[in-house]
Amino acid sequence: MAQRHPEAEARLLKKWICMRCSATHRGRKPRVCRKCGYTGMRIKAAERRKT
Repeated sequence: MAQRHPEAEARLLKKWICMRCSATHRGRKPRVCRKCGYTGMRIKAAERRKT
């Protein structure tokens, strides 16, 4: 198993995803999407889902 580094994990996972157009936003939660103007954001999923 690969080792999990906290700096790398934070950089990869602390992102907001627009639920309409799937644009990625870094940093704190944006009020509106930079691409489509939608206000619905979700945090990037930390664990992979089973398919």
